[in-house]
Amino acid sequence: MESILIFGKVPPPVGGVTKSVENTITALKSKKIKIELFSINTLFSNYKFDIAHIHYSKKWKIFIAILLGKLYAKKNILTFHGSDFYPDKLWTDRLLFTLLDGIIVLNKNVQDRCEKFKHNKAILFTSIFQEGVLNKNIKKTSFFDIKENEKYILLYAYDKVYFENKEVYGCSFIFSLIDKLPENYIVVFVDPNGGYKEDVAKVSNKLIYLDRVVDFLEILSTVDIYIRPTNFDGNSVAILEALICNVPVLASNVVDRGIGIETYKNNNAKDFISKITYILNNQQAKKKLHLTSIQEFEVYCNQLLERS
Repeated sequence: MESILIFGKVPPPVGGVTKSVENTITALKSKKIKIELFSINTLFSNYKFDIAHIHYSKKWKIFIAILLGKLYAKKNILTFHGSDFYPDKLWTDRLLFTLLDGIIVLNKNVQDRCEKFKHNKAILFTSIFQEGVLNKNIKKTSFFDIKENEKYILLYAYDKVYFENKEVYGCSFIFSLIDKLPENYIVVFVDPNGGYKEDVAKVSNKLIYLDRVVDFLEILSTVDIYIRPTNFDGNSVAILEALICNVPVLASNVVDRGIGIETYKNNNAKDFISKITYILNNQQAKKKLHLTSIQEFEVYCNQLLERS
């Protein structure tokens, strides 16, 4: 593989998908591969890329990107960042899957659905690559006054969004049980778009509310645990960043979470409180985090290019 056309955006805005795209570009630069983000200028180019790599979430945007990718690249691949992909059941997803040359999935649940429909077309990678993780000194920023005996729990929601009539980020679940947590447990809630501002006004004072964009790695350095109570998920970039920073993670069990991530039964308050109390009161043995290498990505792309 010598060239790649990427359908997607880099930050801003800061989000899981844009961070994943940024990470991929950083990792690819180490391989001396020609990289281009799709733009209007691409439409006027005669250059034929080896790979078109799609990072869209909306199905109609994926479809359009596949059609454009067939014009401007030899092979089309998609990194599907969510969990709502059912080629074994939905004709729309089956059509997208058929049109793609390859698909990168971020959890085993989606991989199993793809394998049911067509074997050996989907591959399981992490949402960020080893070589794209920039080593930088994390500066200590005073987001709030830290008290010695308190445990700080990080909760993040890009916005208040719903899917299939369910709240995606699951913040309301946390709000409903916050008063049941031990007295010295404080939730640090980052809500950059202010989607939960009205909800937060009704929550107890055991919550620190930040309705602005913050450096996620910096705020990770100030907390004791990162929680992800989502009702839907792929393979969260935020989770991987927390593990890289040696911050323990507690997440809902809506998808396969992989090694190093403690899970609880989704929307089960008793199990959540039990698990978070155990983690924060015990020294956990550190489990090694494995991130996919860009070398594995390159091998996968070359295999697709070799197929007729």
